[in-house]
Amino acid sequence: MFKLTLRTTGLIPIEVDGVIPEGIAGLSELELAKLPILHGNRREALGEHFTITHSKLADIHFAGDTAKVKRIAAKMTSGTVYVENSVGMHAGAEMSGGTLILDSSAGDWCGAEMRGGKIEVRGNTGNQLGAAYRGSRHGMRGGIITVEGDAGDEAALLMRRGMIAVKGRVGRFAGATMIAGTLVALGGAGSQCGAGMKRGTIVLGSQSEPLPKSFRYSCEMESAWLGVMAKQLRELGYKLPAGVAKCYRGDVLTGAKGEVLVIAPSPPTPLPEGRGE
Repeated sequence: MFKLTLRTTGLIPIEVDGVIPEGIAGLSELELAKLPILHGNRREALGEHFTITHSKLADIHFAGDTAKVKRIAAKMTSGTVYVENSVGMHAGAEMSGGTLILDSSAGDWCGAEMRGGKIEVRGNTGNQLGAAYRGSRHGMRGGIITVEGDAGDEAALLMRRGMIAVKGRVGRFAGATMIAGTLVALGGAGSQCGAGMKRGTIVLGSQSEPLPKSFRYSCEMESAWLGVMAKQLRELGYKLPAGVAKCYRGDVLTGAKGEVLVIAPSPPTPLPEGRGE
């Protein structure tokens, strides 16, 4: 439908609550330009900051220097939002449907308390990816988030349902107090991964930081055993490393029904005797 190109710059953030496909459906360019947004603590018209043109790429296409633009696609229920450059905090927060494509990086609280839909981040994200807001009982409750780069601290905090897949590394307290759902971090995780988790699954492609002492080693399994998860990840463009998955159960302080799977690469197959160099 519309391409919104930010033409103003500055340190004061802009919040675009309500600028979502279902919120602007049927509006003309003039009506959209009059839509109220927040510039700092002032309510101003969208047209004062954005140039509005038509787009065939998505229902809403954001362009320009959007690093200080907050709440892009927040509470979206349907449609597609595409953003060319980095975005500010709360992108895709509380989404329940639709697709948000971020062609660069995202700030903190990306996908916070998300309930459905899909977020695709082609760069890095800040802290609290798919997490619960302070004082809330539930984080992400559905949908899929994929991140091509790294994620910050507290990814999947209080996650209850859905999947987060990160090709890079996640920070400290990843999956902390997790209730259910799946977090995949192919680049490994920082300290206190899974601390306080009740259920759910965390898959790490490597492990450089020790798990909390309240986790107990359970067993080993071939990563091929994770066939259903591996198939879903392949459909998202991700691939589990080949090797043996070491399973740890925890957190024992909260029932030990969660699992952390650390996939160690398979050792090289030895050459037949007499064929080595």
